[in-house]
Amino acid sequence: MFKKNHPDWSHESMKEELTRFISLYKDRPIKENLHGMRFPHMFATYFILKKINPKFVIESGVYKGQSTWLIETALPECEILCLDIDLKQIIYKSKKVTYSELDFKFQDFSNIPEETLVFFDDHQDHIERIKQAKNFNIKHIILEDNYPIGKGDFYTVKHSYGNKGFNHPLEIKSLYKTIYLFFKLLIKKIFKKNYYISLEQISSRLRDRKPNNNDFLNLEKNLDIYYEFPPIIKIKKNKWNEDMTKPHLETEKEILDSDNIDFLDFKDELQNYNYITYIMLRA
Repeated sequence: MFKKNHPDWSHESMKEELTRFISLYKDRPIKENLHGMRFPHMFATYFILKKINPKFVIESGVYKGQSTWLIETALPECEILCLDIDLKQIIYKSKKVTYSELDFKFQDFSNIPEETLVFFDDHQDHIERIKQAKNFNIKHIILEDNYPIGKGDFYTVKHSYGNKGFNHPLEIKSLYKTIYLFFKLLIKKIFKKNYYISLEQISSRLRDRKPNNNDFLNLEKNLDIYYEFPPIIKIKKNKWNEDMTKPHLETEKEILDSDNIDFLDFKDELQNYNYITYIMLRA
């Protein structure tokens, strides 16, 4: 497991914050957030946000809105921009938040505060997203899903430092949809004057990335901090039923030695862990 400049966050401080967070989590707006953030990553995000305390947070990937609620709860005075190419799935929508369907890389970040953090939960290429954040002079990054080698549906930092690349498997239904979208764009280009093709819909569906050792070499020299947040309890098997004692699957030591804390109705969520990661880029 790659590490760089462990932040000064003790397990004791995590335990203290965890006790407070359990009470807060009971009031979450979406009780069953299947395919969205669950308790371990919600707590990790909450803890990181409280420690960094940014003035401006960009959330890329909104889904139902559970993480939006979390950000504004953790940082009630913070300005928040929520981005998603499809905002129709939102269940929790805040009146205090600005929403946009324009992708992160096309936003105007020319006048954002220095204390800005971006939260990526959009299943897009991590290396490209980090490059874009660097270009916008955004130093603080949370990567919600940092899939291990051979897993997930996009290229992650863990893939890059394992130098394995990412080969995105496509189901027949998904392949047909990708072809349909591509031809739809071509037809519009042919018949509509001054029509500009945007390949965002296609590129977001075809996520292959050849192995390239330079990806991580170039990333590493731009990192001040790289920290995979620990699971709350010991995870012997991950969600792919892999042995978590394997070298490339190991995690930071778990926060709790046991799960005797009263986790109420969300105890079954504690195994939902996918290497949520905090990054601080060099200025």
